[in-house]
Amino acid sequence: MKSKISVFCTKEDDIAKITSNEEEAAKVRALLDTAEQQSQEKKIRRIRKGNMLIKHLVLLKIYMRYGIHWRKPLYPFRLARNIIFGKIYNLLKLRKYVLRGIEFAITFRCNFRCNHCLCARINESGKRREMDANEYAKIVRDAMKLGATTFGLEGGEPFVSNEWEEVIKAFQPQYNHVIISTNGFLFDEEKAQKCAKLGVDTINFSLDSGIPEIHDAFRRQRGSHAKVVEGIRLCKKYGIKVIINTVVHKGNLYTDGFLKLLEFAEQEKILVNTLLAKGVGNFQEKDAVLDPEDLKAMEEIVRPYNYVQRHLAYNYGKQFGCPGTKEMINMTPYGDVMNCANMHVYQGNVLEEPLAKIREKGLRSPFGLYNPCFLADDRDFMAIYYPLLEKKGHVSLDEFMGAIKVYEKEKGRILYPSMS
Repeated sequence: MKSKISVFCTKEDDIAKITSNEEEAAKVRALLDTAEQQSQEKKIRRIRKGNMLIKHLVLLKIYMRYGIHWRKPLYPFRLARNIIFGKIYNLLKLRKYVLRGIEFAITFRCNFRCNHCLCARINESGKRREMDANEYAKIVRDAMKLGATTFGLEGGEPFVSNEWEEVIKAFQPQYNHVIISTNGFLFDEEKAQKCAKLGVDTINFSLDSGIPEIHDAFRRQRGSHAKVVEGIRLCKKYGIKVIINTVVHKGNLYTDGFLKLLEFAEQEKILVNTLLAKGVGNFQEKDAVLDPEDLKAMEEIVRPYNYVQRHLAYNYGKQFGCPGTKEMINMTPYGDVMNCANMHVYQGNVLEEPLAKIREKGLRSPFGLYNPCFLADDRDFMAIYYPLLEKKGHVSLDEFMGAIKVYEKEKGRILYPSMS
């Protein structure tokens, strides 16, 4: 594999994108230089003490606040049913899973050119047709038959699409939990009002640092941090729940900006969903993915904070592990089914075959396991997957399974015995 370059390699270009004079540039450069130095030092710093009892109480409050939507008919009962069946299946070690929901990338088009963009190499919107609202409505109906109660709208940037309102309606928001993930730059009071009226429950805002200039540089868009803060205010005004999505990588884990982000969330009582960097998209050639030492450091850094969780922290079945395919599905704008947004292994296309059939095929692969994150924790999986992406942007499930067999033969061992 090729040697990786620093996540700070585009620093000067990033600075030029968000500053208008040398004085501003010097200020941002100093902040980025400090972040780079802190990332190299890998020093674990704390600015508060935690309380485990309070943390567990807050965690219960978070589950109640973000997970149960009492005003939606039958939703709490459907959720309870799914949790019970999921726990029973796992307890009895049955190869059965209740689908929680689908995260739809409505478009891979975006108003930003972020340093970590995960869909940069699979954006085919110039040559493939994006699905329409009627197709989303059918997929949602099929998913609900499998138990799904949650549907997410993401991108790219979902608000770039003119179809986002019609797609939200296709999600049956009167019955289901509806989420929008956005960079926040196009979100304004008019959209906040529309989202509240449509029945959107939660908006996930991407925020990469508690230091505005560093976030803006990472996103290559001046004022993007301020727009997220304003979006959070608007959501609170119109009764929409807020989650902060932050990508944790080697260039921000040990920095002041990461601590300030956690402090901001604690003060605002907003959940931070930590997404671990993957070697896909614009991060493919960069040294961004956390190694085992970094993962342990991350646990120590976030320990004192109550409003932060890793994205694998809750499932219907096994408490911790990848929910992809088993409980959650990610889908491209063209109907390709993936394990997650970072897993560019296409299991099938819903415009060509039924969702249930595609999912069954996926469950007979490693994605049928509650594995620790395949692309952050599973070193063998990464050794197979990432080299494939050096050849092309995405691969089929059959191609990927073939690559696993070749790797197993080379290493003389079986990686996933339950899949044999």
